[in-house]
Amino acid sequence: MRRAPSFASVRLLACAVAALAPLAGVSSLAAPRDTGSYRVLAGIYSRKEARSGAGNPVAHAALGELSIAVEFLEPAARAAFVRSIAPAMPDPFAVRPGRPEMYSVFRVSFSNRSGADVQFQPKNVVLLTDRKTQDFPVDLTDLYRGAEMAGLSDPERVFERLAPIVFDSGTTIAKGTSLERLLVFGPFPAKWRDLQLHFSFLQIGTETRTVSFNFHKQSSKG
Repeated sequence: MRRAPSFASVRLLACAVAALAPLAGVSSLAAPRDTGSYRVLAGIYSRKEARSGAGNPVAHAALGELSIAVEFLEPAARAAFVRSIAPAMPDPFAVRPGRPEMYSVFRVSFSNRSGADVQFQPKNVVLLTDRKTQDFPVDLTDLYRGAEMAGLSDPERVFERLAPIVFDSGTTIAKGTSLERLLVFGPFPAKWRDLQLHFSFLQIGTETRTVSFNFHKQSSKG
């Protein structure tokens, strides 16, 4: 079963895709992300680490010879990632100066040193928070639909431009290769502290695996 993002995420998506059109801006349809002065770090919240300001932004997991790294991207890092793939493309998830962020974006990196191909379905990832919320990422199919919702004349062009950046609905990481792209969610809920990205039905050859990555919010002031 294909898991759909929330209606709010689809509206966010339509705004993001519309921003790729010449002279288009981001509308005010979307609810902003919680924008307090904080960092999103790997692991479960720890008062000791919060006091010291310590923490690692990247969560890692190894499933046999498959290595996965996940990192929340702040706007500057997100824009840098987009430029590294498509130097001429502006960040499609950017907002106007002075506006709060509206997207929660994670970079997911796979390194497949196993002897089998890996099948990854982004819709089998769910973002869970300590506020009892859940959200599913958008994929290229959603982006195409978002382009249609935004009234763009050529949704296929949007699809092609974003294909190297955002995970498709079915992605193969061939044996002996690496791949990294973005998982894009709607805004985090207000007053969250801990979240988990839960990957289910990750297919490594004939084996099906599950893995989770924990993150927490830490004040940037220490």
